Amino acid sequence: MKLSVLQRLPQFYHWYAGSTGTKVEPAALPEIINEESERDNLIGLKLLGYSGPHSRQVMHKISQYLKGFDIENSVIDVDGEPCLFVNSQNEAIAICCLKNLGIAIAEYIPAKPSSQA
Repeated sequence: MKLSVLQRLPQFYHWYAGSTGTKVEPAALPEIINEESERDNLIGLKLLGYSGPHSRQVMHKISQYLKGFDIENSVIDVDGEPCLFVNSQNEAIAICCLKNLGIAIAEYIPAKPSSQA
């Protein structure tokens, strides 16, 4: 797990209706962020540099590590890749724990459109 790199997915998610812990869908950001909407938002982290069964194994180890700190999380496939989902209220502590483990966190930076001359 050390020297792994996780990238934060570019949007917030929430549990798909009736599928808490097993299925997510992108969440529209509310105009007013309050405690209730923040509690329902999830952040997703995708593992970079691994593929196939090895990435799933690493993500489950990371998940178990966070659960050892009582940080609830789920590993769920998004576009065929295992992603780790954590409640947005726990993002800071989860990121801190992951960095202490030696995992790098890459922020999502959208590509800028190329300018046509």
